Formats: sequence, C-alpha cells, structure tokens
Amino acid sequence: MNYLRKRNIQSNTNGILVVGSNNRRIVGLNRKFVEMWGFSSYIVNSQDENLALDFAALKLDNPLKFLTEVQEIYTNIELEIHDTIKLKDGRIFERHSLPQYLESKNVARLWMFRDITDEKCLKNLPEVLSNKILYFPSIDSNKKVK
Repeated sequence: MNYLRKRNIQSNTNGILVVGSNNRRIVGLNRKFVEMWGFSSYIVNSQDENLALDFAALKLDNPLKFLTEVQEIYTNIELEIHDTIKLKDGRIFERHSLPQYLESKNVARLWMFRDITDEKCLKNLPEVLSNKILYFPSIDSNKKVK
C-alpha cells in the first residue's frame, strides 16, 4: 500500500480495515480501528484476519450472526453492505464494506466502522422520555412530601 493511501487511512475518523482478496490477510488498518475494537499488537502484527474476526466476534451481542454475515460478504465479492452491529458493552457501530478494484480486478475489501452509540442514544431520547412518568414531589404546609 503506498504512502499516500496509508496516510489517508490513518487520518480517517472512521475505523478502517483493508483485507486482501487473494489471501484474506490484513493489508491495512488505522489506529482508530484498533482502538474501537481493542485489538492487541499481537493480532495487528499477525495480519491474520481470522484471528481478528474471532476476537471481534467475542465483543458482539450476536457473534454467530456476525461471522455468518462476514462469510456471506466474502462469498459474494461484489457485495456492498451498510448496516449496524451491537456490541456487548452497549456500543453500536455503523459498518460499511465494499470491494476494492485495481484495473478491474478485485484486490481487497475495505471495511469502515463508525461508533454511532451517542447518535442512537440522542435519537431515541425523546421516545425514552415520553415513556417515563416524571415525578416531581411537592411538600405540603406540614412539610410532608405529597
């Protein structure tokens, strides 16, 4: 991967992972991706996508669904996806993946992740508040709570 591409990947605010199509080795990632998923340097340095997938799956609400979806994506190499995944710790990641081509040959798959937990919480806040009974106690003249 050339210098400019590496610099663009590192400066991106999304978590970025690039996996080679011919051997499914990790060929690029950025710090944000490593931070989001909590990958150790061992996993990063191994460039082993299967090891990374197994580790990531342990963090998810539905690991089997995640692994099945990833396999389906790799089976249908032209497939582009955009969805969300929920982690056990309550975070929600937006996931976008698409194939990468060089001279019309599929050479890699780009995975982008964005933490949208705060956005989801803010979006759902009015609904959550409307479902809550708000109680504001009052005090009578005898200083008793009503």
